[in-house]
Amino acid sequence: MAAGLAFLKAVALVLAPVVLAAALYSPRGFSPAPMPPEYSYGPDASAPRHEARALARSERVGEGRLPGPEDLAYDAAGGWLYTGCTDGWVRRVSVPGGDVEDWARTGGRPLGVALAADGGGGGLIVADADIGLLKVTPERKVELLTDTAEGLKFKLTDGVDVAAYGTIYFTDASYKYNLDSHMTDILEARPHGRLMSFDPATGRTAVLARGLYFANGVAVSPDQASLIYCETVMRRCSRYHIAGDKKGTVEKFIDNLPGFPDNIRYDGEGRYWQWRRAVLLSGTC
Repeated sequence: MAAGLAFLKAVALVLAPVVLAAALYSPRGFSPAPMPPEYSYGPDASAPRHEARALARSERVGEGRLPGPEDLAYDAAGGWLYTGCTDGWVRRVSVPGGDVEDWARTGGRPLGVALAADGGGGGLIVADADIGLLKVTPERKVELLTDTAEGLKFKLTDGVDVAAYGTIYFTDASYKYNLDSHMTDILEARPHGRLMSFDPATGRTAVLARGLYFANGVAVSPDQASLIYCETVMRRCSRYHIAGDKKGTVEKFIDNLPGFPDNIRYDGEGRYWQWRRAVLLSGTC
């Protein structure tokens, strides 16, 4: 009996702070849900811890001068690598060389970045978590493209990519929680994310897929017929068809990832790279 009481006291000591925290910290509107039935607790997809080919060809650039770099956009013609930082600056790094330049400040938190359809000379498209979908012109002027779809304002504009024909594809990770409270969105385990498109010619914003679990990175396929998008909470990436007989449909690309997917990019060599836990994905294009 004494041993049993000691065990119960130990459990109470462990649980008391948790119960107290739950009582004191109750975000407004917080409505947690169980993970959906399709969430897998099975074996993870296998992936090597290190990718020797990538490591052998890598070098450090901008070290110590890029606080919290998120996504990357490479302008091969100009020799610049662009990234958004936690202090609100979009910075660019000369490649080769490694010089860092404060290029444009958005006024929010720039996450996803992609070159405009006409290349680096046409400016940069930025998914700013706090503001919405932006364009930074070659003259470094920041322009708001869109921040609302179907009456819902973006709360966490996240990933972005641009098709060769100019349409911009992007995600709003959550229409309910902003970046500062993104962990609340993840803990709530409800699908507040959306995949969207923006047509610069018409100014129209369209919702392509709803009910996504923390929609994140986006990458248009090399044939421009589909795109891959990530759902961080679900540890999966899906393919959305933007052309052809399957237009408007979604199919599985990969799931049960060993980490939580963030950004994703096609490398021009038949592979998609996604980062959060340095996982290399090989996919059919």
